[in-house]
Amino acid sequence: MIKRVGLWAFVVAGLAVAAWGVVSWAAPSTSCRGIEMGPGDVCEYSSLTNERGGKVQRYEDRIAVARQQAPFAVAAGLGMVAFGVVVARQQRVTDAATSDRR
Repeated sequence: MIKRVGLWAFVVAGLAVAAWGVVSWAAPSTSCRGIEMGPGDVCEYSSLTNERGGKVQRYEDRIAVARQQAPFAVAAGLGMVAFGVVVARQQRVTDAATSDRR
């Protein structure tokens, strides 16, 4: 029973990831160091060591990257859903076959 609940929770999580991907695809947003960016804004690129690299990203560039990455979130979410449903159905068939033998 706990395994079945876990599988369905995995399916729900996959739906959430796919929904987040669709929303990000339709209306992406971006921020620069925690501050929401708007059209025309720029953000200086910083590395993990927080050194100034002199590279600047425009709002439009960041939105374009977000839109390019969103389909992967949708695909990952749908993959999670498909995997969870297949495993849950196999578990149901296995449980039914085991109970028939008794």
